[in-house]
Amino acid sequence: MKTLYTKMNSQGNDFIVIDTSSQNFVQSQENIIAISSSENVGCDQVLLIDTSQPDHVNCKIYNNDGSSACQCGNGLRAIMLYLNRKFSVSKSTIVICNKSYSADIVDEQRISVNLGVPTFSEITGEAFDGFNKLSGLIVDVGNKHAVIQSQNLDDILSLDQVHSFLAGAYVKSMQNDLNFTFIQEGTIRDNKNYLRVKVKERGAGFTKSCGSGASAAAAYHLIYNENVTKNSSVMIQQEGGVLEVHLDTDGSIVLTGPSQLEQEGVWDE
Repeated sequence: MKTLYTKMNSQGNDFIVIDTSSQNFVQSQENIIAISSSENVGCDQVLLIDTSQPDHVNCKIYNNDGSSACQCGNGLRAIMLYLNRKFSVSKSTIVICNKSYSADIVDEQRISVNLGVPTFSEITGEAFDGFNKLSGLIVDVGNKHAVIQSQNLDDILSLDQVHSFLAGAYVKSMQNDLNFTFIQEGTIRDNKNYLRVKVKERGAGFTKSCGSGASAAAAYHLIYNENVTKNSSVMIQQEGGVLEVHLDTDGSIVLTGPSQLEQEGVWDE
């Protein structure tokens, strides 16, 4: 069976977008893993969308290991760009796991999505990055992120060890739902509107950019930095570029950044 797809990326966070309103795509773990493989099309996440109503679309998200997800900030922006290019809409409601997100085209370079009001819960126990005690918080922005301050974002081995320790010991009941967002410790202490971040996404590993991770980091920043107030913006630096996260007066988070349509193609199952 042949499947039409669109390859997109949001700051290096790669997506395969498949419109299921006009074709049948077998949503098996085997198919998701196959099309996500670098030997085929390759991506971090597969986004299945029903565009029967371009201003109100339903979406399913699959990670490249075949697992499902209920939110992806960068993916939502990619979908909004896709809808704009294909159907000339500038605003749309995107529904994932029965939750609605409002997205809109700001200008040629920026797409925004409202992720709603985050919720918080504490990480119990302690973890260490080398010899340094880490502090953290679980932030839910539609999907859950364990947000942790770290002194060295470039030491992937150390971050992996922290990830394994926390997932296995202190948040065991939630480990299948958790992403891990690491914030460079100095940036959260010294700045009110800039953070450096690295994210390990559940089912996809470390990615160049993660919109929900950026949003979770900004929400965490609001809690831990008294100089940050509502109705302000935080710039989140990741390997793939900078995302803007606005902390609205009602407590909701608005994520803004670019996305790109790379190519269209046909995948033969």
